[in-house]
Amino acid sequence: MIIDSSSKRKSKFLGMPHGTAVGRLRKKVLFHFLKKYNENVCVRCEKEIETADELSIEHIKPWEGRDPELFWDMNNIAFSHMKCNVPHFQGAVKLRKEAPEGMAWCRGHKCFEPIDNFWKDENRWNGLRKCCKEFSSDNRNSWREYRREKGLSVT
Repeated sequence: MIIDSSSKRKSKFLGMPHGTAVGRLRKKVLFHFLKKYNENVCVRCEKEIETADELSIEHIKPWEGRDPELFWDMNNIAFSHMKCNVPHFQGAVKLRKEAPEGMAWCRGHKCFEPIDNFWKDENRWNGLRKCCKEFSSDNRNSWREYRREKGLSVT
């Protein structure tokens, strides 16, 4: 895809990709009108959505794998806090566990661990790896033992 010089110039001036800036502007405009007409209430928790950064557009009924018309149906659209908008899986709502202060969920141990026990991962939503250092280490050692037992190389 070729990016034209106008888009490059705008991106440089805005300090971010032009498409990203346009998306953020649309969200701010939408939030402005929701607030103006007192429609900035979360469909999930029924509390006020106070900033555009908290705003999420949500489909009330899941559409993916069911009916593409539900995606476009304005009666199926609501607004929520980003933290309240959770993905739908086969009709059930999957909720992310709220971590106690200074803790993060270790997918391997299936419990909360202190955040100091995790390596950083800038690409994840919480900035931490999925599994704590201990679980990752144990897992790596198990993998090495298995490879040695099978006579395979361990690099």
